[in-house]
Amino acid sequence: MSLDAGEMLSETWDGAKWRDLRNAKLMEWLQDPLAVQYVMNLSHFVEIVDDFVDQDKPVSKEDLSHALFSALYHIPANPFFQANKTMLLPITFTCINAWMDSNDLASGDETEKALAFTLKGLGVETLLTCIAITRGVEYLRTVSADVRRLLMAHQTFADYCKETHRVV
Repeated sequence: MSLDAGEMLSETWDGAKWRDLRNAKLMEWLQDPLAVQYVMNLSHFVEIVDDFVDQDKPVSKEDLSHALFSALYHIPANPFFQANKTMLLPITFTCINAWMDSNDLASGDETEKALAFTLKGLGVETLLTCIAITRGVEYLRTVSADVRRLLMAHQTFADYCKETHRVV
């Protein structure tokens, strides 16, 4: 079953309906519940840390607790992660480094802001790597651009520039 991408793009990003559609797309793309669980735990952790750094959303004690459990227990204990950590850890390292560079460059001139905007989106590479692991490179190539569209097209560069004044 392939979901209508237009429906997902028309929903409010990160709203309840959008999350339901995203979760269904993750299962469609990955076809492995443990891989979906890994991606969801990692995504939640990253979202909480990003909200804390950007200061664009308050971070509750519940969110912080869930993020800590994700990073320190759920991810390392996940059998999908355990079986594939030699592929996942290098891409995780690269994504963290790119995100940190993004925060450093976000307060620069227009060229640096454009670079920061691009680097901030590199976290999607983890999902794409998981798709390659679970479904193969041939399948990955059929969905890769759509994955980027659906997960990264929610914010324009202009909106990103308005938001960057909160980056510490």
